[in-house]
Amino acid sequence: MFGMKSEPSVYPGYPKLPGTLRPGAIVGIQPGEILRYDGLDLTVVLPKEELVMEAVSSMDIFGMRIARAYAKVGDVQVLFQFNQDKNGNVEDINCFQILQEIFPATQGDWETWLGDTGLIGGADLNAPNGKAYTRDWGDGAHAEPVEAEEKIFLDPTQPPITVKHRMMLYSRPLGGDDREFMLLSADEENGQALVRALAGVVMNPVALNVY
Repeated sequence: MFGMKSEPSVYPGYPKLPGTLRPGAIVGIQPGEILRYDGLDLTVVLPKEELVMEAVSSMDIFGMRIARAYAKVGDVQVLFQFNQDKNGNVEDINCFQILQEIFPATQGDWETWLGDTGLIGGADLNAPNGKAYTRDWGDGAHAEPVEAEEKIFLDPTQPPITVKHRMMLYSRPLGGDDREFMLLSADEENGQALVRALAGVVMNPVALNVY
């Protein structure tokens, strides 16, 4: 007898993602959103072309579910971060691009980033792009980095890559109500540790096409 071919089951822990987001999804930013930031001195330019998502992930921060989707433009890593409320509704979306990856070589180098007065958590940040940002999370002269564990799936049926983050978010004004964000993240993954600086902006959910 002939039977229907069964679909492969997803790997345990594969996240519930917003809309049609998945590995292989096509994502494009609407031209109007790109024009909104045109001429505002962005550190990195928003991608104008449609992108194929290579991986997806999720993690929890401040009681919010964060979904991410990863792609590349040339050699530049792009990630779209979908910030959801407790019911899974997308409140806004960040488009980040990796500005720099730093590999601290010694304990002293790590103290520069994660020590009691380290860069990740300081009230002000002179970023790798030469611009000044102020801290968005925490209070006081120095705030503890926010810890989160992210599980990145390249394939819904295969085990994920686990990344442990210690992060802090910073921003600077661009004009009007618009701001540019700088996310500093000390990451442990696949037996290595590094610091990533990601620059990006926030977008309205309707400004992103996912299919």
